[in-house]
Amino acid sequence: MAKETSAKSDKLVKLRPLKESTEDFEEIEKKILDLYKQNVFLPILRELTLPSKTLKNAKDVLLSAIQTGRITFYRGVFSGRFNSSISKELKSLGARWDRKQGTWNIPQSALPIEIRNVISASEARFQRTLATIDQNLSKILPEELADKLDVTKQFDTTLWKTERDFYESTKAITIVPKLSDEQRRRVASEWQNNMRLWIQDWTKKAIVDLRKDVQASAFKGNRYESMISAIQKNFGVTQRKAKFLARQETSLLLSKYRETRYQDAGSEEYIWRCVVGSAKHPVRPMHKRLDGKKFRWDDPPVVDDKGARKNPGQDYNCRCYPIPIVKF
Repeated sequence: MAKETSAKSDKLVKLRPLKESTEDFEEIEKKILDLYKQNVFLPILRELTLPSKTLKNAKDVLLSAIQTGRITFYRGVFSGRFNSSISKELKSLGARWDRKQGTWNIPQSALPIEIRNVISASEARFQRTLATIDQNLSKILPEELADKLDVTKQFDTTLWKTERDFYESTKAITIVPKLSDEQRRRVASEWQNNMRLWIQDWTKKAIVDLRKDVQASAFKGNRYESMISAIQKNFGVTQRKAKFLARQETSLLLSKYRETRYQDAGSEEYIWRCVVGSAKHPVRPMHKRLDGKKFRWDDPPVVDDKGARKNPGQDYNCRCYPIPIVKF
């Protein structure tokens, strides 16, 4: 059972804490996000890109808007992005504006044959585009996508900087063998493999969710708009996941490093420190209660209501850090 340790007559030296900075994970976050942009989202956007034409009259503007998917017609309802020219033409055809829904309503039978033909062609093109996007997404293999991400260099750089700071903070009180380049690269390679497994698992879920959302747009009146919204929503989720993975894996790496290296330096205990929280990112109550208390590295305190025992920085998205103590 973890206990807050009490001070004895020994001389205690508090070492300078090694904190991670945003630089340690921002480049990893960027590489993860770029992986998904290049291999998942940009190919979809290329499929949705249609040639635009400069047209002269209102009817041509309406036809072009239907052809490009700017507006769509579904069960008597035009929806999408309207400008004054398009609205004027629809009104002249007898369509009625629904202020609440933001749509123009008119039976398909009341439309000129030319417009009906363009609607049919646009529908067929949309279905082909939808099928192509879905087929391309189904071909993305999580294992292959994960293999394209290599953040070994980023992990290695972070370890190199942390090892340098660790040596500077301990050289005055003790001699600790430095990590060799080979040891450091081996550790970085292990964490690269951890990240690869994370990316692989996340991709399985992300592709399933994206395919569902894209397919669901086929059953909505504003189909192109719905598809674009689905892509934007999923990209937003991916951005947040990239940030989380980069921060979490970097924090775990540095937390394990600190625990091992400080014990190498003769530290058996540390003081738990919390960061200054904010309304958006508050400090967890259980972590706040640990702030300023002393614990052993090999006997971590309980950090959540499930009884998990962890040192600072090892809990989910934890920003706490230890102040190591060496006894003389």
